[in-house]
Amino acid sequence: MAEINALNQLYSNALTQLNGASQKAELPKEDTDAFNNVLSNALQSLEQKQAESTQAVESLVDGTADDLHTVMMKTTEAQISLDVAVQFRNRALEAYNEIKNMQF
Repeated sequence: MAEINALNQLYSNALTQLNGASQKAELPKEDTDAFNNVLSNALQSLEQKQAESTQAVESLVDGTADDLHTVMMKTTEAQISLDVAVQFRNRALEAYNEIKNMQF
């Protein structure tokens, strides 16, 4: 959950920076909306996969789920989604730092 909160914070910071840049560089509104929609959908999908994984594990623990295979698939899918999100965050931070360190 801490990773999701960190990603949400990064997303908010990126939007703030993007909004500031759009005012300076006059980016089209459609581009910022598209970027916003892609990130929002990705974060919602990540949260949904995490919730499904938690629910599957809880149902296995309380005995309502008999299929360990499905539970393992959901937890693995959630873990891979989280790993992708963390890698995206890392790459975004690297790109931001490179841009920040450029000399004009």
